[in-house]
Amino acid sequence: MAGSPTADGPWVTLRWRLPRVLLAASVVVIAAAAPRPSTAAAGAEEAPPPSVPPGVVLAPQGADEAGRRLAADELRASERALRKATASHKALTKRAPALQQQRTAAEARIAELTERDRAAADALVAARDRVRDMAIAGYVIGGDVPPVDYLLRSKTPADLVRRHQLVQRATESKADALDGYQDAKRTATTELEAALAAADALAATARQADSELRASQAAVDALRADVDHRRQLLDVITAAAPVGASDIPRLFLDAYRKAASTLAKRAPHCRVEWTAIAAIGKIESNHGRTQGARLALNGDVYPRIIGIPLDGTRKTRVIKDTDKGVLDLDTVYDRAVGPMQFIPSTWARIAQDANGDGVRDANNAYDGALATAAYLCRAVATGGLDTEEPLRRAFFSYNHSNAYVDAVYGWKKTFDSLAASV
Repeated sequence: MAGSPTADGPWVTLRWRLPRVLLAASVVVIAAAAPRPSTAAAGAEEAPPPSVPPGVVLAPQGADEAGRRLAADELRASERALRKATASHKALTKRAPALQQQRTAAEARIAELTERDRAAADALVAARDRVRDMAIAGYVIGGDVPPVDYLLRSKTPADLVRRHQLVQRATESKADALDGYQDAKRTATTELEAALAAADALAATARQADSELRASQAAVDALRADVDHRRQLLDVITAAAPVGASDIPRLFLDAYRKAASTLAKRAPHCRVEWTAIAAIGKIESNHGRTQGARLALNGDVYPRIIGIPLDGTRKTRVIKDTDKGVLDLDTVYDRAVGPMQFIPSTWARIAQDANGDGVRDANNAYDGALATAAYLCRAVATGGLDTEEPLRRAFFSYNHSNAYVDAVYGWKKTFDSLAASV
């Protein structure tokens, strides 16, 4: 724990009872062994951490290569379902213009037939008007002259014949007009009814197609979201899966390496190796896995890894609250925070933003790893930290305990032996 005093010394680790790592043991055995839970990390239940923000995908506990393969298989299955749903949606989408074209044609046909129907009705009115207004023995304004009366007015046989012919022609004209109208009306009505029925059927088809299209779009959206989620899950499982026999999650390995690389550019004289940073991460939080914490793809760990209150009990020295509980959620005493276990007052001096999100977060693997590298570098007086004695002094500055230094240095040598394979 960086900057956490105990009763054994001003900066002694809370892991003072940790047994020395036996370097003669098998590398695999050493790499697989989990350190005893630190008293700094224990008791986090006393300050419940905040919930995971919406949309953040966490690696499942115990993420490994088998879990990664399973997640990859599930992603591929989800992608296949998305491709199938997308193809179906495209096929449904292509139907829409054709259906609309058919509906437009049906509506135009209805309008045409309605106009014809209206024309037939107009023809009937005109025929009636013609019959009514027909001049028989002179044009009589206001209506027909009854044929019988008109014939009785004849004065001679020739006049009777002429009047009869006029009446007959008028009657035939009226009958023709009525017959023509009825024929047109019957034809137009039959076609109109057929067109209306076709238009209704097309409207029903269009409604069904629209419903299917909406359902298809919803299915595509849901599957796309599922694919995105599964892709993120695969990424974060891959990030959380240990690399080889090192037992270091891939993302933490990346964080350690980037921290060493970044510090090498900033302070090349320090020569802090990534294996030294990883050794501290192993001891302090088992690479962000203590207290059941899980990893997010940006390097955040949830729930926050928060140590016990530094209240003078459990061989700790009293450190009153210095951050108003912002970092460690405790407004009475300070607590060590994050995968690298910084106390708030130390983090205030050494805080880093290594993942470029604009936030210096002790609960982030990248930020914590770079801060650890910077903290170790501060202990360098002369030379670098690539030899044993200066490095041990740097570890001691991180936590004033010889047992802690032995344990961390042992893990550093273990990771050195595995470096070529990770």
